Amino acid sequence: MSIPSLPKLPDGPPTARTIVKTRSLAALGELRLATEVTAILIGLIWLIQGINALDGYRLDGEFGLEGRTLSSLPHILTMPFLHLNMAHIEGNTPPLALLTFLAVLGGFRQFLSAVAVIIVVGGFGTWLITSPNTLVVGASGLIFGLIGYLVARGLFARSVWRAVWQIAVGAAVFIYYKWTLVLLYPSGVVNAMHISWQGHLCGLLAGILAAFLGWRRTRRRADAADPVFRS
Repeated sequence: MSIPSLPKLPDGPPTARTIVKTRSLAALGELRLATEVTAILIGLIWLIQGINALDGYRLDGEFGLEGRTLSSLPHILTMPFLHLNMAHIEGNTPPLALLTFLAVLGGFRQFLSAVAVIIVVGGFGTWLITSPNTLVVGASGLIFGLIGYLVARGLFARSVWRAVWQIAVGAAVFIYYKWTLVLLYPSGVVNAMHISWQGHLCGLLAGILAAFLGWRRTRRRADAADPVFRS
């Protein structure tokens, strides 16, 4: 898997046709990369699911996240890749694939940074507010984190074009997934379904934080490159 780069323009003033061709090639490269990353992530989760199922789901007990248990704190890194059963992973796969694809389109490195923040910060928050002796597994926290990231990142875009399409994507994601807002707080429905609202809420907040941190890193690099306009 390679990160696409912009084709080098020929010497001299670029023509409109050259600019369109360059941007088209760059867009195709981003689409290919987003597809590859999505396939790798989904494939990895399903590979782990297969191993886990063949082992009687023993990995859930060994590497799932147990609330407020110090020895389980490192499991914030493994929790998103484990699921309780086939129905669990089947329900998480479509939204995770779609949101991963859309997030990578905003930049591969930005996606990796966002996932790291969502898993670590969201996982720690989940560990902190989940009741003791409660085991949490599943990619739902990562899914809600990507929702938060996609909705928020357009507000911090570097250019008008990126802001427009990223806000449009974020708005579409919010409208499509707004029904999931009921899964962000404790309720009879959530308890009956054995859903970790803590994981959902902390993941969502971590995704918003990831979008903000990404903007701040970009702003710092811009200020360092052109300190005259630093504000």
